[in-house]
Amino acid sequence: MQTHNEWRDLALQLADTFDTILAHGARTRLHAQAAFARLIQGKAPIEFVRGPATAHQLVEEGPLARLLHYPSTKPGSTKPILIVSSLINRYYVLDLLPELSVIALLNRRGFDVYVLDWKAPGADGPDLGFTDYVDGVIPAASHVVAKRHGGTLPTVIGYCMGGTLSVMFAARHADKLRALCLLGTPVEFRLSGELHTLTDRKSFDADLLMEVLGNMPPLMMQSGFKLLNPFDVVNKMISLLRDAGDADRVRHFVALESWLDDNIAFPGGVYREYIRALYQDDLLCSRTMRIAGTPVDLGKLTAPLLNVIALRDHICAPPASRALMPLVASKRKEVMEFDTGHIGLTTSRRSLAELWPRIADWMEQQA
Repeated sequence: MQTHNEWRDLALQLADTFDTILAHGARTRLHAQAAFARLIQGKAPIEFVRGPATAHQLVEEGPLARLLHYPSTKPGSTKPILIVSSLINRYYVLDLLPELSVIALLNRRGFDVYVLDWKAPGADGPDLGFTDYVDGVIPAASHVVAKRHGGTLPTVIGYCMGGTLSVMFAARHADKLRALCLLGTPVEFRLSGELHTLTDRKSFDADLLMEVLGNMPPLMMQSGFKLLNPFDVVNKMISLLRDAGDADRVRHFVALESWLDDNIAFPGGVYREYIRALYQDDLLCSRTMRIAGTPVDLGKLTAPLLNVIALRDHICAPPASRALMPLVASKRKEVMEFDTGHIGLTTSRRSLAELWPRIADWMEQQA
């Protein structure tokens, strides 16, 4: 048995290395495709696009995440934000390009932005659970941020599954955040659209899958998302060829597609809980979900709440987010809807120009 575990641990570590190699390879491939498309139109290749785009500092490094700091560019700021992203996606979708960075916008508005940059789970992944993140990493990061700002608690921004984690955190640790802002966050998973159908327990056994794989590989996660729009790859290539003469559009294409291919494995233990408790049993909204043996009661979420919903979201259908509002005890709560898709919340120029100034205004009111 010990030999079996050693081989499993080695395989999971190698898998994480393979994911990193694939991500670097995908970024190189996308630049080559872009260069070819521009060559056809007689244009020079674009400069290499890296992510994240904005300078930042490492604050702390733990076994599950690095805590990064993007300092405010407005003198005298003491308004901290803590960003929690999905466990599989990299956070820098909010810092995609210098001219298209949500984090840079928040810095200009006077916010000190802190980010949890999740690490690949490796051999520990199969034994991890929600408690390690909801009761461990997130409250610990909040404590560090508050300590660095003289006791001022951070506003927490949760994106996608990171928003779901943030909802649980806010319900269980109400004394560790100032306010909560959610982006494209599913809460009532039976209303989440096609992903709920794909994970139906009659045809999908997460426990069996994790017994075989240990952690959920990014390639398998991405294949599920691609099933939601199978012609998307072809449409993107057509768009690249059509827009190849516009360097800004090509840079945006390469940056976004590189981010989409830059993922880490989903920790196997969390994945089991995620699919079973949320997608299959929908326990969060019924207040019967338990973490570390105790209930997750959304009625104990009292922080000011802003729930930002993308009206064309095919990953988190709007009803799955709206369902949160009557379940919380927040006295100040607001839904902000915007006509875009799930990723467009953070990567479209229109969102940056029209939506994020409104979000920043709301957060300033809570500071």
